[in-house]
Amino acid sequence: MSVFCFTTVALCRSNVLNIETSFGQRLLNHETYTGNISIYIPELSKPTGRYVSRLFIRLINASLRKGSLVFAGNPCTPGMSVLNQNQEDETQAIINQPGIRTLVCNYWGKPQTKEGIVFQAEPFMLLKIHPAWKNFEDYKLAMHSKYRVRVNKALSCSQHLTSEWKSGSELNEVNIGIMADMLSATLANKTLALPPNLKGLIKGFCREFGDNYKTVFCYDENGAIVGFLSAIKSGDTVFAMHMGYRPEHARAWHLYQWLMLNLIDKFTGTGIKKIQLGRTATEIKSTLGAEPIENSFVVYTKNILLKNALKFYKRYFFNPKVFIVRQPFREN
Repeated sequence: MSVFCFTTVALCRSNVLNIETSFGQRLLNHETYTGNISIYIPELSKPTGRYVSRLFIRLINASLRKGSLVFAGNPCTPGMSVLNQNQEDETQAIINQPGIRTLVCNYWGKPQTKEGIVFQAEPFMLLKIHPAWKNFEDYKLAMHSKYRVRVNKALSCSQHLTSEWKSGSELNEVNIGIMADMLSATLANKTLALPPNLKGLIKGFCREFGDNYKTVFCYDENGAIVGFLSAIKSGDTVFAMHMGYRPEHARAWHLYQWLMLNLIDKFTGTGIKKIQLGRTATEIKSTLGAEPIENSFVVYTKNILLKNALKFYKRYFFNPKVFIVRQPFREN
């Protein structure tokens, strides 16, 4: 899941902005910008995690209160709104619009730019589905024995659990309420910005993606939902989106791995070529066969004070997360 997830902003003081709700956020249509990149106005909530210093968040929120910071692409669809580096000219057109003083972009790779401040992001983890895998068993058999043992152990610890898949049109108010509560509890100590209306966020995904928005529910032996994972099917790629689970059972039942493995099981052998498992838990996801895809956040700003503060923060405080990438598959 993405470390950055943005909520709605209440007010924008520029009179050239047209704002509409999208996924519980605000979509910004600028009258003088005619490009293809969607622009969103974010608002960071009070940080509860350890990923970014409180000083950095305070500086960002000071700019947000002026309604002048925007995000290129929807940050609530991680992996689906990442920009290519050849789009930098278009992002410059955005930052040059009246009323916009700071622009945050998520690019593939590590752009070499003099205009923005580049922060290395946690990689997106991508599992490539081999054409020879016709089912989940083929996926497991492609692994080295020690990684296959780990997968089987995770499944054996959760063998009393059952799963049920539902599409966006099949989710009812009870389902969405449970998803929102679990997502809130799971992310409370891990994310910088948590939308206050998670039900609205999930309903937005249901409306926008319909039956391509898939959710697996995990039930215990008493029929109670103890976890869920949702994903978006787009062409030949599946993007993991939202995950939540009961923390008291997470470790003993390997709920995180169980949910990821259910996602892989669901789409292996169906014509899907890639499953993007999102950011975070890089090493765990690599044991399932996912490979890291480098990406970066780039901040463009006209605010000299903010630019200098970001440069100072990057130089003295910012430390990209270190991780070990496992190689679970045997060579073909």
